[in-house]
Order: sequence, then C-alpha cells, then structure tokens
Amino acid sequence: MSQDVFTVDALVKRYDETPAVNQVSFSVAGGEIFGLLGANGAGKSTLLKCSLGLLRPTAGKILVDGLDAVREPLEVRRRIGYLPEELHLYERLTGWEFLELVCGLKQVACDAEVEENFRYFGLFDRRHELISDYSLGMRKKVGILAALVGKPRLLLLDEPLNGLDAESMRRLRLQLEERARDGAAVVLSSHVMGFVERVCERVVILKKGVVEATGSPSELRAQAAMPDEAFDDVFLHFAL
Repeated sequence: MSQDVFTVDALVKRYDETPAVNQVSFSVAGGEIFGLLGANGAGKSTLLKCSLGLLRPTAGKILVDGLDAVREPLEVRRRIGYLPEELHLYERLTGWEFLELVCGLKQVACDAEVEENFRYFGLFDRRHELISDYSLGMRKKVGILAALVGKPRLLLLDEPLNGLDAESMRRLRLQLEERARDGAAVVLSSHVMGFVERVCERVVILKKGVVEATGSPSELRAQAAMPDEAFDDVFLHFAL
C-alpha cells in the first residue's frame, strides 16, 4: 500500500466547551477504502467538514497529501472529492450543466470521462433534464459524479448510499474499488454495515466524539467476540 493520503492527528473540535470531536487520530493510505463510522452525533460530519476547511479545528491537524487543511485550504480542496450527506444542488440547472459547473470550479475539462460516468450510473439519457425533475436517487448520483470529477486523491463520501437501489450500490462499489486501485484514498461514512464490511479494509468507530474502536471488520468482530453476528450488531456493540 502507498503512503498516507489522509491523516487526522489529535483532532479536537469544540462548540463552546462541548467537544464534538476529541483527540481523534487515524490515517488512510492511497489505495485504501476506509470506513468512518458512528451513531448520529458521533462527530463524523464535523470531522469531514474540518477536513474541507468548512470548520476550523480547535486543536490538532488534518493533512491531505501532506498539506495542512487549515494552512493550505485551497490546495487541499483541489485534492478532495466530497459528497455531503445533505445535497444542495442547483435545481434550475440540468445534470450536465451542474457537472460543467463543478468541472469549471475544479479547473478540469468536462470531457469523455464525465460523459462515461453519466452512462455508467444510468443518467446519460436524462443528463439534459433539470435537476428539479430528478428523483432522490438521481440527485445522489449527480452528487457522486461531482465528487469523482478530476480523479481526486481523496474521496470523502458522507452517506453515499441513501436513495440508491441495489444495482446503483453495486456500481458505486465497483467505482470506489477502481479509484482505490488507481491510488486514491476513499473515506466512506455510512450506516449500511453490510456495504461497509464488504468494501472497507479498515474502519474507525467514533462514539461521542472519541475513537471507540478501529481495525479491519474481522478484527472488530474479534474484539467484540461476535464472529457470526451481522456486522450491524458488531457496530452497535462499539457505537452505543
């Protein structure tokens, strides 16, 4: 496995005196699909927003390709493809126009790769329709396509499976595995534990802003002494 692309080092984020994230540390190498897990309110989204410079950490640091997310936020963002849990798309644009906008912001060509991704996720025939007419699943796919633009070194995906059917989940899995083979680091936050167990080589589980457990899914099963239970139950053992 290649060198670390994403490093979280003793990260702290407080709101007033309440820590949303408290002394969290982990790293993700290029070529790795990594799970960022936790119950609602565990600190996952706060951590991701700190990584993008949307929130300023109280202490600690985040590095992307060795660049400090606080000191060099623009350079860091150029290396990240981000899918937020709550998508806010420009509904008066078509799907294609929205991707053209994203390509322009990332200063990359809206080329054959973008067109191929529209085909791959089943949106090609509706690429020129307004986003306001898209279903929830179609909007999620547009968000995924936007995150993939420019082949970012780091993919941060917050609940990417919401609204996707089984075939779209399979296609997303294959796409993430391909990006990892190409050397990208993928950080996946999801509550679909069967998907997480299948695709993630390692995971970290946050509980009330701190690291409760970390390791491969099989290692977490061993730590919980739950070798045969559903991975949902293993997750809940640590997360609740």
